[in-house]
Amino acid sequence: MRLSCITRNGKSGIYTHQCKNQMTLKNNLYSIISLNRDNNSASVELLPDSLIYKAHFPERPITPGVCIIQIVTEILGELKGINLSLIEVTNVKFLEVLSPSETKTVSINFDKIIEEDNSIKVRGTVADEAKIYTKFSLIYK
Repeated sequence: MRLSCITRNGKSGIYTHQCKNQMTLKNNLYSIISLNRDNNSASVELLPDSLIYKAHFPERPITPGVCIIQIVTEILGELKGINLSLIEVTNVKFLEVLSPSETKTVSINFDKIIEEDNSIKVRGTVADEAKIYTKFSLIYK
């Protein structure tokens, strides 16, 4: 497991430093069931025994929004075969609560992936057969 840290530049309010050690959620919060590079999607299983769910929340575990975005980031990295840094959240909508006690498996679907100017812009959803949990538009470097 790797840990993450960010320092903020007091003058401009811009995040200027990231440690090389970054925590990954793969095999800690979720496991990959399948990756489909042809249609830019993946199926993942949420791991209800994760320490994150024990803290958020013990009686009714809920996947934190920041963790959903990190899962999306890690899956995109797996599909592309590279490590990515999230540089902008253009839009994100958390439409439904994602709980491992109610939903074991979700799909991460990238409807649009545009690679330009040393960045990757993506749009997609986190969903199962019945619900869309999250819609996102993100930019990576």
